[in-house]
Amino acid sequence: MLPACRVGKRARLVVRGKFNDHKPHGVMLKPRKAWLWGLFLPLLLSGGGAVAVDSTSSAAAGNITYHHAYAFLSTPRYPADYQNFNYVNPDAPKAGRIRVPQMGTWDSFNPVPLRGRVAAGLSIWSPNQNYLLDSLMAPALDEPSTLYGVLAEGIAFAHDNSWIGYKLREGARWHDGKPITVEDVVFTFESYKSEFANPTITEPLIPFTHIEVVGDREVRYHIEPASRGNPMLPMRVGVLPILPKHYWTDNDISKTTVQPPLGSGPYRIGKFQVGRWVGYERVDDYWGRDLPANVGSFNFDRLKFDYFRDDQVQTEAVKGNVVDLHVENLPRLWEYAYDFPATRAGHFKKTMLKLARPAGLWWPVFWNLDQPRFRDVRVREALWLVSDFVWLNSRNYDFYGLARSFFHDSHLAATGLPDERELKLLEPIRDKVPPRVFTAAYEPPPNGGGGWHRDNMKRAMELLYDAGWEMADGQLVHKETREPFHIRFVAVSPALGRSFVGYTRVLKRLGITSSIKSPEISNWLHRMRSGDFDAGAIAFVPDNIPSLLIANSFQSVAADQAYSGNWSNMRDPAVDHLIQAMQDADEYDDFVAAIHALDRVLLWNFYFVPGMTKMNMGVAHWDKFGKPEAARLIRLAHIDTWWWDEERAARIGTGKDEIVAGGPDVADGPGDIAADGTDD
Repeated sequence: MLPACRVGKRARLVVRGKFNDHKPHGVMLKPRKAWLWGLFLPLLLSGGGAVAVDSTSSAAAGNITYHHAYAFLSTPRYPADYQNFNYVNPDAPKAGRIRVPQMGTWDSFNPVPLRGRVAAGLSIWSPNQNYLLDSLMAPALDEPSTLYGVLAEGIAFAHDNSWIGYKLREGARWHDGKPITVEDVVFTFESYKSEFANPTITEPLIPFTHIEVVGDREVRYHIEPASRGNPMLPMRVGVLPILPKHYWTDNDISKTTVQPPLGSGPYRIGKFQVGRWVGYERVDDYWGRDLPANVGSFNFDRLKFDYFRDDQVQTEAVKGNVVDLHVENLPRLWEYAYDFPATRAGHFKKTMLKLARPAGLWWPVFWNLDQPRFRDVRVREALWLVSDFVWLNSRNYDFYGLARSFFHDSHLAATGLPDERELKLLEPIRDKVPPRVFTAAYEPPPNGGGGWHRDNMKRAMELLYDAGWEMADGQLVHKETREPFHIRFVAVSPALGRSFVGYTRVLKRLGITSSIKSPEISNWLHRMRSGDFDAGAIAFVPDNIPSLLIANSFQSVAADQAYSGNWSNMRDPAVDHLIQAMQDADEYDDFVAAIHALDRVLLWNFYFVPGMTKMNMGVAHWDKFGKPEAARLIRLAHIDTWWWDEERAARIGTGKDEIVAGGPDVADGPGDIAADGTDD
């Protein structure tokens, strides 16, 4: 049986293959003539093949073959008759609850409009993290880039890639019992494409011109000619949560709301307090409970997301049994904070996990490129040269790694010098990229470990002088305008702000003054989006097909869009060229080559100060859950795959008042809000 595969701009057939170490292998045939494909396809289909392609491009044709999975330029691991994913426990009990901390606050259950801070559990782009609404397809967590059917029983493609088709499952229904129909899928597409929708939703859907209903359970997303064959497009429409048309007909989908909307997924919204916490209740008669993609998942009766304004408070909350787990990001706390009676009694655990995805950059500093001084690459290089993250990490118990790539710790990270595929992309823009892109592999600043180094300081001062800055009475000022060089650092938390202190002391040696602010998180978000900062920081943690994140973070068009992720206001034609090459790739090796080339251009332009990378995830948690034995997954799957272990929970409950520093575990406290928003 042949695995399902994507058919690219040039018709191709994967005869055999598997995904290993995040890279596909297999023999691929590329017929140059369409008639050759016509010869191959009937033979394959008659043999039971599962090639994700149809035998005609006619919208009215009825002989389309749908397939159970889609793999990005590769082949799915699980066959059409799979029973469950390997990383779950299919016999996990359905019971108990899990309480998970979140940073910040929330004020809306509607993720569609531009405004509002959406509550946890309502993700648009990650189906496994939307507990209210199902999507057409959902990813397997042990594969880098494969989707399996949920609402859709199958996916198909036109032979010329002019559309992507989905066939809905029979029996899918909303929580009110009404069936999920193609009208809901059409309404969803039109809502996500509307003028009131958040640009992070609308922009990725630009290649889709319209949606067409071709049967009682069949729809097709039509693609503009310039984007046909883009292998990322099925990932975009496939993961979007489907909205209930009949519910939103009587409610304004363009507005934020704290009225829990109708869902179709494994949970419904339960009690909540706006801005403070939100609870979910498992739907006992969930229509998709027995789907292979869901077996062994969503095992808790209740989920609760508690919001905090400070990372260190989360540490105390998990120790006090207010929440059940915490991903610890502060090295000092990971090293010392969890030595308390519950840990010594064996009831509290510290687990270090490694994910099957790029580690990326851990809160790197970036500059506001809308300011003329930061547009000068010499200034940016000088500021990079005097950063010493070797020294900083030594003061953080070597909790982090030293980043050498935006895609650190993965095959997407550029290494050595550009290869032939990369050079093919870089040569046309040679005059637009730094020369070192072609001549040197990126390395962190030299002479690290001492906090600061005389040679680095001297070279930085030379670069700043060449860029038009000079020392005057101990202050770095512009030669012509006499403007002092002052940097306003804005951090998301006090802990991050403190991590900047050593850097600012070194900058002071160059005559650069600075300030560090850590405002309330909504104000921090506003300042980042509006450009009211000189230096910011954000975690850049990509997945294995980071196309959306890359475009939203670095593409020039995103710099001029409200609420985009391009907070640095980067506008670089070379970066745009490589992002387009990544999106146009129809071979996996070409896709990777484009990311490698982009990685080099970003690094040698010093738009970011890479600094640290977090290759391991430190999870502190109470030992009252069962966890499947599994290899590295693409993310922490505590809500998806863990389950309530009654025996372990009972052990923690015995003598808990003596073990738990914060006293006994308590139920939801007074002031809880019921699902209808009233006092309960």
